[in-house]
Amino acid sequence: MTTLLHAGLSYQVRGVLFHVHTALGPLLKEAYYRDAVALGLRKHGITCDVEQGFEVLYEGERVGLYYVDVWIEHGKILLELKVAPAFTPLHKAQAISYLKVTNADLAMLVNYGKKSLEAERLPNFVKHAPSEDFVWRQPPVDPQWLYPELVNTVQRACYRVHFTLGTGFLTQIYRRAVMIEFRRQGLGYEYIKHLPVEYEGHMLGQQEVRLIVVAGKIVVAAFARQHLDESLRQEFTMRLRRLRLTFGMLVNFYGTAPNIEMVRRPTKENKRKRRSTAD
Repeated sequence: MTTLLHAGLSYQVRGVLFHVHTALGPLLKEAYYRDAVALGLRKHGITCDVEQGFEVLYEGERVGLYYVDVWIEHGKILLELKVAPAFTPLHKAQAISYLKVTNADLAMLVNYGKKSLEAERLPNFVKHAPSEDFVWRQPPVDPQWLYPELVNTVQRACYRVHFTLGTGFLTQIYRRAVMIEFRRQGLGYEYIKHLPVEYEGHMLGQQEVRLIVVAGKIVVAAFARQHLDESLRQEFTMRLRRLRLTFGMLVNFYGTAPNIEMVRRPTKENKRKRRSTAD
């Protein structure tokens, strides 16, 4: 018979979670539920901390901080609170990532976005499990790519970062980890924080860009965004032009796997080739 991990504590915590939902109802800001849950836990004599910070490491190097919504009894349980229509695979993947970072015994994924409270337990099975090896399966090479061998190496590095960290972290964490992985792969790169903005020979200022130029050939924009819209693609293409480079990669770490889009900036030569082909 399987023993339920922290059964008594979990029962008390669930009672507080349901009481908060009954008192406040659904669809408020996450911060309201977080603070109310903390008040309820402490009222019942349960030790907890709100927004407890943990270092996120990649290959032994610090890449940023993650903050737990509610940290209970020094890591027996961490609460990950959502206000959403329903749980998604991404929510569960995020909770597993946070278990890896914090080494907590148990995560409780809680959703205050519905008429009835949702709460799911996720034990930390990765704590004592043997580590998995990263396996890379090279995707087919698109004839529109420039530098296909280099593109494949960059893709492999980005997938390894996501495999190691998981999902649910801020953009800067993935970007720092990507640069560490580039060094591990022996890729030379330049990190560009700002680009000058000029008009008719006049300097107007500096624009923050946070781009990684690999081997002087490929511009990589690493980020974690729920949505990638056309305006971001257009902005990236303009930055390629200002860098006088032709090929770039938009790498989004938001989902359960990296989403990588190749961007090839139109040039006069490319336009001439397309016109001659059409003729």
